[in-house]
Amino acid sequence: IIVPHPVTMDLYRKMLTVFYIEERMKAFVRQGKCGFQASTRGHEKLQIGMTLLLKPGHDWFFPYYRSKALAVGLGMPIKDIFLGMLGREGDPNSNGRNMPEQWSSRKLRLVAQTAVTGTQYLNAVGMARAVKMNGGDEIVHVASGEGATSEGEFFESLNWASREKLPVLFNVQNNGYAISVPQASQTSSEIHRIARGFGMPTFQLDGTWFEYLYETLPPVIEAMRQGSGPALIEAKVVRLDPHSSSDDQRKYRAEGELLVESERDPVLQTERYLLRNSVLTEAEIASLRSEIKADVDRAADEADSYPAPDETTLLAHIYAGSHDSPSEAVVSPNYLVGDPVTMIDAINHGLREEMERNPKIVMWGEDIADPKGGVFGVTRGLSTAFPGRVDNSPLAEASIAGIAAGMAIAGYKPIVEMQFGDYLWPAALQLRDEIPTVRWRSQGQWECPVVVRIAVGGYIKGGPWHSANVESFFAHIPGWYVVYPSCAEDAKGLIKAAARSHDPVVFLEHKGLYRRVQAKTPEPDASYVVPFGSAAIRCEGKDLTLITWGSTVYMALDLARQMAKEGVLIEVIDLRSIVPLDEELIYRSVRKTNRVVVAHEDTLTAGFGAEVAARIAENCIGSLDGPVVRVAAKDTFVPSAPNLELAVLPSIASLRSGVQKALAF
Repeated sequence: IIVPHPVTMDLYRKMLTVFYIEERMKAFVRQGKCGFQASTRGHEKLQIGMTLLLKPGHDWFFPYYRSKALAVGLGMPIKDIFLGMLGREGDPNSNGRNMPEQWSSRKLRLVAQTAVTGTQYLNAVGMARAVKMNGGDEIVHVASGEGATSEGEFFESLNWASREKLPVLFNVQNNGYAISVPQASQTSSEIHRIARGFGMPTFQLDGTWFEYLYETLPPVIEAMRQGSGPALIEAKVVRLDPHSSSDDQRKYRAEGELLVESERDPVLQTERYLLRNSVLTEAEIASLRSEIKADVDRAADEADSYPAPDETTLLAHIYAGSHDSPSEAVVSPNYLVGDPVTMIDAINHGLREEMERNPKIVMWGEDIADPKGGVFGVTRGLSTAFPGRVDNSPLAEASIAGIAAGMAIAGYKPIVEMQFGDYLWPAALQLRDEIPTVRWRSQGQWECPVVVRIAVGGYIKGGPWHSANVESFFAHIPGWYVVYPSCAEDAKGLIKAAARSHDPVVFLEHKGLYRRVQAKTPEPDASYVVPFGSAAIRCEGKDLTLITWGSTVYMALDLARQMAKEGVLIEVIDLRSIVPLDEELIYRSVRKTNRVVVAHEDTLTAGFGAEVAARIAENCIGSLDGPVVRVAAKDTFVPSAPNLELAVLPSIASLRSGVQKALAF
């Protein structure tokens, strides 16, 4: 006997629990009470077995959409599983926000997941990085099917975990099919062989037979706790039910194949084992089945009696608090003695002060460590001042963002750099589906206060691949704060606000303003913080409001000075904060001047100026003497030739044309 009988009985009881949960869920699906079920039948012994080998409540678990048995193994109450599947009021996983099959529990260290395939891997590596920095011995278990290992983020996670010797246990549950796609269409190799190439120990095991896991994995797990680094299991399992409740696997799997796989049913194999070793009789098995089925049915009926989620709380937990207005008043800065500083120095000094204030702040990005200190020098000196907390990253944007998400969930404050706005798109799944949804999808159980610094903007002869503005993309995603300073004073105050935020922040830095003379200001002291959602009036006027941000602020100010000599007084508003938007200040100005121009460097169509214009039209229509006019870049990419670049991007001349158009009414 390899596995003690009490352990086998514990495993068996939990597998039966999963079996009857899945059977009851099939009934709920047929009744139209659940829209998505991804059965764990065939995976249950592996998933529950891992919870017996690891330490629930101590180790961390990053599941995927087929992880119901993992939740049972960790000890999630059966009723809570049904509440999550049915999306009812009181669901402790997400209260109906997340999809069925998405589990979350701080007590169980079961991190709220999304349905995106493969994104959990980098988040798990980030959590493991936090564990190592804390000096802990926790293992971070992360799982997926074999199909998700075709995602680039899986390879990036293997690379980072191996490079830093992080305690990540990769559990690839290979049932042979990614929905209908067989593994041969995914790779000509094998997952465990691929992972071995990254320098970690790997194991290919039968996931339907616990003895193999019980014999092989304990010494591996113990070595990981002692700092040996990551390991990967490729567990061969069977998918006894269709991919999901919307799938019919008989369309692409032969009847004979399904029959052969049914012989490897983990529940039936365990029952045969218990009978063969005289642990249970047929009658005792039947009695135990009846008992567990009754427990599951009681929990299902109770969950089914709960009402639908309260719609009045729908917008709760998108942010830590209200973001409709500044959380604190804007306070005038106390300036340090000395010469005015550039925007690049102001950001650097703000980061340094916040790192001194908060030891949980960590940073990484491409080229940000000394001696280079970033391609623009923003982080110069910080890796020297804070060794072990400021590092170069691989050239992998998804890794930069995904590792940050995991460390933030673990309680750190990552401030990471995307070298150019044009190149952030490999991280899109992390930036859209993972980071901003953490608080919302977990009903506030978890937070993910990542700061992503992004160099943006043109006018530097950067051409089509170094000139993008991305504020409208992030403004469209709930959960992000988005700020865009135009001068040194604001840059320091906003980076400090970002460093203290409990929510994720996109911090946009215009490359053309880093060292621009007009953007230099006296430097505020360490206490200066600019609250999110507070715009600034840069120039007062009575004839027209010109709303802008970033580099076009200085065009607006130049135009205002020119037109003041012509008798036209323009009020220039620098938004500073895109999300939240200072609507109160905007509307007050519009109601005073009755004419509006919105100017920005991004392309015209669907640029953030369209949102500003729409809100003004909706809230100030009675105060407008003419249409809201927008001035922006032409709807094309930024060319490399200097004359073509200037022809595409806004200019003082195009701003003047816009102002004249608004004044004509």
